[in-house]
Amino acid sequence: MNMLSLILVMAMAVYALRLTGFLLADLRIPSAWERTLAFIPVATLTAFIVASLAGASGERPIRLLAVVSARFHRITW
Repeated sequence: MNMLSLILVMAMAVYALRLTGFLLADLRIPSAWERTLAFIPVATLTAFIVASLAGASGERPIRLLAVVSARFHRITW
């Protein structure tokens, strides 16, 4: 599979996913599912942070410092 076909397949997959979201926008889902789906962003962010901590052994202190500083950093608009 060459690069162009891979890009086209990914573009079609993203388009299909977004189209499905628009088509199912009026569908009512059970409240238990809504509560469960509310944790997806937190779980995804946690997975990204944990995965980023796994680096070379010499990089661990600086990565931990970055995580701690990001934790206490507050954005003011």
